[in-house]
Amino acid sequence: MRKRSALVAIAAAVLGLAGSLAATAFLHARAVRALDQVLDERLRGAGEAAAGLLQNAAPSATQLQRLMQANQLEGAFLLDRDLTVLADATGPAGRRADLLRVDVKRVRRAFEGEAGIGAGFALGEEGVATGYFPVRAADGSVRAVLALEAGQAFAGARRGLRPALALGVGFAVAGAVALALVAWRWTRAERARTEAAERAARGEAMSRMAAMAAHEIRNPLAVIRGTIDLLRERSGPALGERGASDLQDMLDEVERLKRLTEDLLDVAGDRAIVRARIDLRDVLEDAARAAEAAFPVRVRLSIGQLPPIEGDGGRLRQVFANLLSNAAEAQQNGEIELTALAADSEVRVTVHDSGPGVPPEIRVRLFEPFVTGREGGTGLGLALSRRFVERHGGMLDLIGDGRPGATFQVRLPVAS
Repeated sequence: MRKRSALVAIAAAVLGLAGSLAATAFLHARAVRALDQVLDERLRGAGEAAAGLLQNAAPSATQLQRLMQANQLEGAFLLDRDLTVLADATGPAGRRADLLRVDVKRVRRAFEGEAGIGAGFALGEEGVATGYFPVRAADGSVRAVLALEAGQAFAGARRGLRPALALGVGFAVAGAVALALVAWRWTRAERARTEAAERAARGEAMSRMAAMAAHEIRNPLAVIRGTIDLLRERSGPALGERGASDLQDMLDEVERLKRLTEDLLDVAGDRAIVRARIDLRDVLEDAARAAEAAFPVRVRLSIGQLPPIEGDGGRLRQVFANLLSNAAEAQQNGEIELTALAADSEVRVTVHDSGPGVPPEIRVRLFEPFVTGREGGTGLGLALSRRFVERHGGMLDLIGDGRPGATFQVRLPVAS
């Protein structure tokens, strides 16, 4: 079950991360495409406007420098059909164009009257675009081509998208982790609800079975008990010491079975609780004396000033007798701690032993009927105790207080 929960969380994280990264990559690609379109339009607008101004003017380096500065360009120069530089904002005229920086095919198309923009050269890690624009004579023929090289202002705009991409990836990873955590918590909560429902269903089925079995056993037990009493009354002197001892053993077993049927009825909730205002101190002291008489242990009591509670004194005595009996059997000798105090409109009673503790494999099912970690145990004591406490409006739990052994806590509401 834990492996399944982990797989669900991992699958949710992978799917969430894949979806987020795909969305981030898509948005980044769209942003780059849109930015490139804007930059191309900006470069095209600058080139066409400049080509129009140069139509009736003799080009000079000074004019090109102004054009380059006004549009934040990396370079601006004029070419003739032989790829000779007619004017250059950053270099001498009359030389052959650097073919590493010039797209010859676009220059040829520009001389045919088609303006175009293509990759020029690399500026660091960014490719810088170069635009080629026809400069026409008075008769409309193309006499030169104006080349404009986009500079840092153009390349920097693309670099500005990188932090956004990194931020998007970061959000995607954080979202995937959060989704995995939510999926893991949901799976764990769902597992807990399922297990609780299964335990409740098992408990209900066991309760019905216990009630049916107890009712079916009680009547035969009464007949057996009556027959043994009648036999002892009629044939007592003739039985002898051995026969009388055997009859007494039979009666003891009948009583044990009777108590077991009563426990089964209590598990099923068939027996009513007789409520009265009681002093819990008397109940605790009585249960402690019984435990010390039955086991070689000492119960150290630490009982504060307790308000009265409303409940069935006999059932509550049985609860604390069960807890102290379990503690004594786990510890076998030494001292058991029993503390009681009032807090937040309730009384809290804690029983602690220094035995081996509760095995982890039965800890979750500890309060279910017929679950026991002790050889020969019926597994009804803690189930009955919790049922009694809950019918009093309280709670019984195994708590972890950091000490070796086991600690059980009973919480009961104060009488109104």
